[in-house]
Amino acid sequence: MKKFKKIYIEITNICNLNCSFCSKVEKPKRTMTKEEFTHILSEIKPYTDNIYLHVKGEPLLHPNLIDFLHIAEEHNIKVNLTTNGVLFPRKVNELAKCNSLQKINFSLHSENNVPNYLEDIFNSVENLKDKTIIYRLWTLQNGKFDEKSTRTVEKIIDYYKLSPEIVEKIYNENNVKITSTIYVDKDNEFVWPDDNKEETTNGFCMALKTQIAILVDGTVVPCCLDSNGKIPLGNIYQEPFESIVNSKRCQDLKKSFQDRKPCEKLCLSCTYKNRFK
Repeated sequence: MKKFKKIYIEITNICNLNCSFCSKVEKPKRTMTKEEFTHILSEIKPYTDNIYLHVKGEPLLHPNLIDFLHIAEEHNIKVNLTTNGVLFPRKVNELAKCNSLQKINFSLHSENNVPNYLEDIFNSVENLKDKTIIYRLWTLQNGKFDEKSTRTVEKIIDYYKLSPEIVEKIYNENNVKITSTIYVDKDNEFVWPDDNKEETTNGFCMALKTQIAILVDGTVVPCCLDSNGKIPLGNIYQEPFESIVNSKRCQDLKKSFQDRKPCEKLCLSCTYKNRFK
């Protein structure tokens, strides 16, 4: 069995939106090259069969995204992609031909003023019958939909002509299947970890147990929430991935999660670990 269930790869940290709930990118804006991406897949292949094109940035902005998906297929690696969906309608025909692409997560809570934004996504998804689609609504407050999320849900219900039973599930459950390949996933808005926070808590985390992340500049970090590389475990462009995951800092942090006493300040400030209680 491979060590990691998934490895996040940030192919660009550039985004076409500026959503208020997303933490700001402090690192220089950058886009990964095909050579860098190929190198990363060669390094991580012994450790996972699944990559997630997600940390920060909008992957559909990358000019070589389709090439990356073909490279992943050559390495027999499955790809999951997270997008705000703004560029999706103009990319869908190319994406439909990529066998490595298994799942697309749409952040429908993104802040944009694009006309017919939802309708264009729904219509375009019809071309992806063999891909899993997740419509995400991740800005709830205490489990409650705000006005915008409510409007989004109503449009989903109307477009897919959902039964009362499915509608009830959407309002009361998470990750609800609405067609054979499409799901609606809702969650509360989470606070990005901040190592400047005074308030800290102990707890368990799945970072380094089932997942790890690689930023666009090659920095390897414990998880996708360390988007600014505050816990650099090494750089995959400069040293073998095997050395990085077996390094003392990486192993010490992994053990600290198991002991429920994170040894890094950023992890102590992170409230996402509360979900693993």
